[in-house]
Amino acid sequence: MKLSLRFLLLLCVYISVQAPSFAQQTLNLTVSEQAFLDKIDEIHLCTDPDWMPYEGIDKSGHYTGIMSSFHQLWSSMIGKPVVLVETVSWDQSLEFIQQKKCDVLSSAQDIPERRDYLTVTKPYITYSLALATHPDIPFIINLSQVKDKKFVMVRDYAAIKLIRDNYPGLNIIEAGSAVEGLKLVERGMAFAFIDTVPSINYQMLAHGISHLKISGVLNEQYNMSVGIRKDLPLLLSIYNEAINATSEAQRQQILNNWLSVKLEYDADYSLLWKLLAGLFIILLLSLYRYRVVHRHNRELKAVNKKLVYMSQNDQLTGLPNRYYLHEAFQEALQTYHRYQHQFSVIIMDIDHFKKVNDTYGHVIGDQVIKKIADMLSENLRDTDIVGRWGGEEFLIVCPETNNHGAKAVAEHMRRLIEDTDFGLDDLQVTASFGVTEYNEDEAVDDCIKRADMALYRAKELGRNTTIVF
Repeated sequence: MKLSLRFLLLLCVYISVQAPSFAQQTLNLTVSEQAFLDKIDEIHLCTDPDWMPYEGIDKSGHYTGIMSSFHQLWSSMIGKPVVLVETVSWDQSLEFIQQKKCDVLSSAQDIPERRDYLTVTKPYITYSLALATHPDIPFIINLSQVKDKKFVMVRDYAAIKLIRDNYPGLNIIEAGSAVEGLKLVERGMAFAFIDTVPSINYQMLAHGISHLKISGVLNEQYNMSVGIRKDLPLLLSIYNEAINATSEAQRQQILNNWLSVKLEYDADYSLLWKLLAGLFIILLLSLYRYRVVHRHNRELKAVNKKLVYMSQNDQLTGLPNRYYLHEAFQEALQTYHRYQHQFSVIIMDIDHFKKVNDTYGHVIGDQVIKKIADMLSENLRDTDIVGRWGGEEFLIVCPETNNHGAKAVAEHMRRLIEDTDFGLDDLQVTASFGVTEYNEDEAVDDCIKRADMALYRAKELGRNTTIVF
């Protein structure tokens, strides 16, 4: 047996994946449901042509994405082929199902505006909604923090109603697609784009939108259900039966195929069949199967460990990312409230970094960021937690440290960076630092904002300096 393990270096982005293969399953249908299926030759499906990695229509006109794998699985359970009715937009897919040109919407939510023509199944996967903003925006937990801002979402997505119901009066503009919405934020025409984390990550990487980041994950969740024409109640119950019959292992395999890793193997048992016979073959294959499963389990554990690392660490520097730092804040807060142990926060920004990129290119710019990340890792105290906050910014959490101690840490790193030769001819690399300590009973965001204000003041005073607020 040849076994190759290939990492798709994306947490939420599709590169190249095949539909999963599952054992054939049959559904326990009622007489009426089976009679309905006997009368039809195929099921016609409409989809969102541009909502990857969930679903889409590729240049060859093929249905692709996470939902395509689910519908292939359910097609095998139901025993009828699912045929794509190609559309050019989500708006057109909604029109087609109203006009009965298709029987099924691959993914839909139950909202009042659609109930005249559409019913939905029970959810089969759930994702939290997130915000994509410019990298200088602090971490956002609740939209109430920024309710005066302008947001953008994809037109006719059910998530718009969910957000508007939870945040009445929120200023939401509608875009024709996810990439159009992201570009509105990139150009400063909106504060944030709202969608799910996998969708945002995919669209930013697929379309080269590198100047935005995910600044918050909301409590609101997007429940993926299948939309069924209202005049086909038996088809609704059949799809619900198929969703009920879908195991957690099958759901996870589909999601892993599109969002994480891919296991490929090619088995050749011909030699075994030639050499063994009868009961001996059965016993040997049982032993063989046990060993393969055991080995795959070990590999999957290693893969899951890497996925955890990828979700908590920055891809370029290997340092903890913004989400991990947010958890570190919570742990520092718990320690503070339990033992009254002070902690401080440092925000560091590379001075004139745009000039580095403009003069030497983004590859050299990335090398500078990576080198500074290594310097921080090697020269900070063992108790300090450092991570990449976004772009050329780094954030350091200093447990058991007040303003005076944190300033000494920042000054040590400032001088070290100032004295380091980055090989950029006559361009010297320096950094500015903002320092603050946590005040009792304040929100984490307020503490971070104060450190950010100190950094901003350091920039105003000429850069390559440390300011304490």
